[in-house]
Amino acid sequence: KCRGCTCRNYTDDDIYDMFRVFESPGESFREHSILLSSSRYKHLLKLRKTDYRKWAHGLKKAGYATDKRYAEKLIRIIEFFDLGQYDRSA
Repeated sequence: KCRGCTCRNYTDDDIYDMFRVFESPGESFREHSILLSSSRYKHLLKLRKTDYRKWAHGLKKAGYATDKRYAEKLIRIIEFFDLGQYDRSA
């Protein structure tokens, strides 16, 4: 999972999960964009940018998160904070 970078083992939903550690938010954002552009997630780029439900389920199906309820949790947060308003106002 962590090749050529710094990773740490954190207890999440699985004691053996490894998470990358970044020096800055900018480095994290850049690497996240590169990750989502990889072949593993490239099919998601065909989805509408504003379809957060399909994105959430697609990310989980592609193996993005270790939490089995990742998609549902992400959707709940988006809807609770009405983050879709930023898509509607664009």
